[in-house]
Amino acid sequence: MTRLKPWMLFFSVKLIELAVQSRPKALARILFHKDREQRHSMRWYTQMGRRVWFREVWGFLMRDVRVQDGPTLAEFWGAPQDAEEASMVFARRASKPAAPALEIGRNS
Repeated sequence: MTRLKPWMLFFSVKLIELAVQSRPKALARILFHKDREQRHSMRWYTQMGRRVWFREVWGFLMRDVRVQDGPTLAEFWGAPQDAEEASMVFARRASKPAAPALEIGRNS
């Protein structure tokens, strides 16, 4: 990115993650959901996300190495693959003709 510093982008994304996960409705769902198993799984997922969140922040601040003149996105990912697949297009396949029915127990 040419106009946004890496730390600005990183912390903007982390702030969005924090805002989405700490909404009152999301917190109430984790604490007061009717289904006990659902509540447990949501709490587990939140705890896992919290650990990952702090580890990503720590990694960005202390471990990751940033370079001034790195590759462009096109150089990093390669050529666009737009024409290779249309995963959201639904096309109904032509149905196969039905096999002739077998009559069992009839003598002709």
